[in-house]
Amino acid sequence: MKIQCPGCQVTFTVPDEKIPDVKGVRILCPKCKRPIDLDHRIHGSLPGGKGEAPASGSEGDAVFFYEDAATFDVVEEGIRTSLLCVATPSRSDKIRQVLDELRFFVVQAPRAEFALKKLNHNRYDLIVLEDGFDSTKQSENLVLHHLQLLPMHLRRQFFLLLLSDSLPTFDGMLAFRMGVNMILNTKDIEKTKILLTRAMKDHRAAYGLFLDELGKRGQH
Repeated sequence: MKIQCPGCQVTFTVPDEKIPDVKGVRILCPKCKRPIDLDHRIHGSLPGGKGEAPASGSEGDAVFFYEDAATFDVVEEGIRTSLLCVATPSRSDKIRQVLDELRFFVVQAPRAEFALKKLNHNRYDLIVLEDGFDSTKQSENLVLHHLQLLPMHLRRQFFLLLLSDSLPTFDGMLAFRMGVNMILNTKDIEKTKILLTRAMKDHRAAYGLFLDELGKRGQH
């Protein structure tokens, strides 16, 4: 579903299946933060189009999200998205700077519960995960376990970078066994931009046809 903000006129996309089939759903414009009310069940259309559902609310109004609507990321069309699961502030800041430079829309997860909720409602192009995220050791990393158990057709739709203190950077065989696309040792964090760009380019070349086919079928 494409939505045009009646305030700043920016156009963005929200997956139809992510919008509850009820009245009273409100989202925020990702650019100007204006609240936009959606009533797709009744109107079947968007603000700014024929049969439009009115967008209400002004600066200072309370913003209401229906149930889990706040967990839905609202991103401008064509923007790549990233989920950042790195708890160590110094590392998180460095990774975030790289992602901003690469023009990713970044969602930062403070804990595993938040990350899992986001993963259940959104699709990300890139997930950066610290191997000890919200846990004392890798074997207790709930986010990593969740991603490892995904069906392969879903797993191939995103790039998973594992940030580790102990594992070596770019160990392809180890990464394969762990179900991740790339391992980055924290000692190499200053090289993140170069290494990540190269690895994601290789990943896209390897799975490009697969992902393009999913896109044609509306599954990507």
